[in-house]
Amino acid sequence: MERKKFVVYAALICAAMGAVVGYGVSVRNALLPVIAFAIGIVLIALGRKKVTEVMEDERVIRISEKASRMVFQVFVTAAALISTTLLALNRYTEVGYTLAFLACALLILYMILYGYYRRKSL
Repeated sequence: MERKKFVVYAALICAAMGAVVGYGVSVRNALLPVIAFAIGIVLIALGRKKVTEVMEDERVIRISEKASRMVFQVFVTAAALISTTLLALNRYTEVGYTLAFLACALLILYMILYGYYRRKSL
């Protein structure tokens, strides 16, 4: 399969997943979106294996790493600032606690994975 065909294939799968998720939300069925995501991920992974040309090179992977790290830093910093502001103002405390716990969970996950990959590379 060519790369352009794969992109169309993946877009169609994502559109179908979106339709199923929308339908699942409208009928208040939480199982449909979960099933749609699971099937969609499997179908996209199977389609990607059939692509014959190079999908990613080292440059693309390195750019992705930098972008992911920047998104992580911005989100954790913003979540921490917004959560402390909301909690200090005593408004929307549920949202404040949720953001605070998300920031803490992401930092803990980052530290665990950083330690894992640091040991793995040695």
